[in-house]
Amino acid sequence: MMPPIDQIDPARYLALLRAMAAEGNTKAQHNLGAMHLKGLGVPRDPVRAAEWFAKAAERGEALSQHNLATLYLRGVGVPQDPQQAFHWFRRAALAGDVKSAHCLGALYFEGMGTGRDPVRAMIWLSRAEAGVPEAFREEIRQAMELVRQELDAASMAYVEERIPHPGEDD
Repeated sequence: MMPPIDQIDPARYLALLRAMAAEGNTKAQHNLGAMHLKGLGVPRDPVRAAEWFAKAAERGEALSQHNLATLYLRGVGVPQDPQQAFHWFRRAALAGDVKSAHCLGALYFEGMGTGRDPVRAMIWLSRAEAGVPEAFREEIRQAMELVRQELDAASMAYVEERIPHPGEDD
């Protein structure tokens, strides 16, 4: 059982987290990345954050994949690289991360890091919409409406056939 947060020794927690991360624990690696990104208990260091997120992302940690993609998209702690952002958003989306599915849909629509593809944009935006709480769906619906305006009936039929298969490659 964990002690109350106000009774946790921050230095001991950080040492334990580092030891677990060094052993390959992806949750610990992700948490160290988040701590370095925000400067929580350690100096703020986006480069170290990206390094820890990358370690966890390579081992399949979807939230780290999403965060690493965001860093690449914005050029924070790593060079700005839309292709790398696309790669990591896609891996996280294929693992079922709906925030990444939303971002992947936007990248396909804008043609950032990949070729512009409104059909794939609609597929990923639809998958994202199906998985997020109602409070967040309006933003996705607005993006879907922009894409819908560009698609013909045959393209929409193809999209509708693909939406129920979230684990499937796009």
